[in-house]
Amino acid sequence: MFEQIRNLRYNTQKIHKVKAQLNLFKRIISLGFPSALQMFFEVTFFTSAVWMSGILGKNPQAANQIALNLSSMTFMVALGVGVTAMIRVGNQKGKNNFLELRRIAISTFFLIFIMDVVFALFFVATHEYLPWLYLDSNNPLIYDDVIIVVKLASNLLLIAALFQISDGLQAVVLGALRGLQDVNLPALLIFMAYGLFGFPIAYYLGIKTDLGASGIWIGLLFGLTLSASLLIWRFQYLTKKLILNQNI
Repeated sequence: MFEQIRNLRYNTQKIHKVKAQLNLFKRIISLGFPSALQMFFEVTFFTSAVWMSGILGKNPQAANQIALNLSSMTFMVALGVGVTAMIRVGNQKGKNNFLELRRIAISTFFLIFIMDVVFALFFVATHEYLPWLYLDSNNPLIYDDVIIVVKLASNLLLIAALFQISDGLQAVVLGALRGLQDVNLPALLIFMAYGLFGFPIAYYLGIKTDLGASGIWIGLLFGLTLSASLLIWRFQYLTKKLILNQNI
């Protein structure tokens, strides 16, 4: 009799443990999958720029790769600050300290804003020189192509200088929203900014007008700026609502 009761308790505990693990997996997937979609949309958006520049020819594609590589280096800084924002915001959310949460998040926004302004000024000051790091000017067989690529890449770096701020802000605000465990609507907002606005603008200006590769990057600028604006609006709405509900 006692053996049966012990076995029943053991099996009950085992069932509860399995249910708890399944709930944990569901929670992880509910947070992780939309976060993966956010990254997927952004990578696809920038990959589309590579595809569209390839349609324009080898020189525009080479210039696009140079500008994209340099921009990706500065974006890594924003990505790191975004992870920091996610951790710090998540800690404060667990403590239900929403005023401190908002203070910390806005501090990270200002931090990346200042850093990206520095990166933007650096790109503006060196846009004519940075492309030469990727090219060989000593080969007479490709010298004409090198000059064209340098000119195109220099123009793209000026546009990249403008979207440093938008790109950095949207990455850090996105991290803060993940810390708030708000991932579904931000994924939709990113899709709208990139897929419904940024890509069509990039395609039209880049392929259908004489702007070429510069038009593609103007589309990137529009998409990133809209994404940053929508995500900041979402963060403002959520944090003000949390603070208001806590004070009621």
